[in-house]
Amino acid sequence: MSAYILRRVLQLAPVLLGVTILAFLLVNLLPGNMALAMLGPDASADAVAHLTEQLGLNQPIWLRYLLWLGNALSGNLGWSVVQAQPVAPALLQRFPVTVEIILLGQVIGVILAVPSAVAVAMGPNGWLDRILNLVAYSAIATPRFLFGLLLILGFAVYWQIFPSTGFQPLSAGLAGNLRSVALPAFTIGALEYAVYFRVLRGEMLRNLTEDYVLASRAKGLTRLQAVLKHVLRNSIVALVTIIGLGFGPLVSGAVIVESLFSLPGIGDLLVTSIYQRDAVMVQGVVVTVATTVVLVNLAVDVIHLLLDPRIRIDVG
Repeated sequence: MSAYILRRVLQLAPVLLGVTILAFLLVNLLPGNMALAMLGPDASADAVAHLTEQLGLNQPIWLRYLLWLGNALSGNLGWSVVQAQPVAPALLQRFPVTVEIILLGQVIGVILAVPSAVAVAMGPNGWLDRILNLVAYSAIATPRFLFGLLLILGFAVYWQIFPSTGFQPLSAGLAGNLRSVALPAFTIGALEYAVYFRVLRGEMLRNLTEDYVLASRAKGLTRLQAVLKHVLRNSIVALVTIIGLGFGPLVSGAVIVESLFSLPGIGDLLVTSIYQRDAVMVQGVVVTVATTVVLVNLAVDVIHLLLDPRIRIDVG
């Protein structure tokens, strides 16, 4: 198992290196003077020249990349001149907000999807199956911002159960924190539920026809026992895959959710940095998000190894 994990880490190392190269080139090869774009058109020539030298823009791009990569490996992602702060602490302050609403959204999606898929497996193509499919397709077809607005209208404006905007950190109290992230998490979780349910439903209906399930029924297990003991367990692997692969798109979805609910997350930081032409901050956000997605995929591979005995046999 350890050899498999080491091999996966070595395979992902070039991916991370490629991500850093693309992120660096994306920001540094944009047309125009980066220093002038950051300072604004009214900046003096001396100020532009000073910032150009400070950012190393007068050096060859390959040398700038190597210097930046060396600093990034030590945790230094640069200094944001626009926001007058180092990039890494700004990301560390904002990143937990984004991770919290994404994880809560995924938890909500799983909690709703698993019993729904089990219920469908007990009676496929019945009235409950048709209703749950209709709900799932409706959730997939509804844009996040529209669903979020509906939640705000219902639970913040009409019933006044949850706040519509703002964020309370976990350090200020669990109850207040959960109230502040409830609507954003449900906005994310609605679509995740639809995707998880459709994937899990398909896997469970397929596994229901496998020989080992039919054999377990012949040995006296009820349909519910067979579904919970065999079908659900073997279908979870596909669900874990979807959860892991969906983490990257969820970060982009968090940009919309954080803007809608005024949350101080990394998505909000990225949008603000783009509007302010803060190239150094944008570069740090992109690299951090991409690295997180790669690490999540690695974690999914390890979980697959633990859940599926066939993978353990293949890797020795």
